[in-house]
Amino acid sequence: MRPTSRDQVMQLLAVEPAGLSAPELMRLIRPRISQPTLWRTLDGLRAEGRIATQGRARATRYHATARIDLPALRSLRLHQLAARRLAADPELRRIAHQRLQKLHHANPHGRVYQDRWADLLGGSLPALLRTMTEASEQADALRKESPFTILVTPEERRRVFTDVRAA
Repeated sequence: MRPTSRDQVMQLLAVEPAGLSAPELMRLIRPRISQPTLWRTLDGLRAEGRIATQGRARATRYHATARIDLPALRSLRLHQLAARRLAADPELRRIAHQRLQKLHHANPHGRVYQDRWADLLGGSLPALLRTMTEASEQADALRKESPFTILVTPEERRRVFTDVRAA
């Protein structure tokens, strides 16, 4: 018995941490389905809360909510913005390090995560950027006690929260 288009969409999204666009889903689903069938499938899964969307119109990406929850997805997107900024200007590490010192005083219970960020800030830039943008449970946990969101402007933050929305 062949999996239904709903099952295929969920399987494809579950293994793709960056999510997939509708055209990408269309190329991957076998046997091929029509665009209206895909839209009905996606609308049904969103209505059930099984998938979330990011972006709008042609830039919409779909994510399996069982794979990554919305707060984790928002945090990942914020850290991707901060990582781009850090890649362009490595001197911003100093600002992140100052923020990390404030976090040490404000939340001593987050010491394990703060120490990991301190090690990464003192290490190579590629390792830091990779950890900031990694789609994993460990990185999700680390981002909860992160000094980098200070590098994201309020406008960018609002846009991320608007773009990453639940069904």
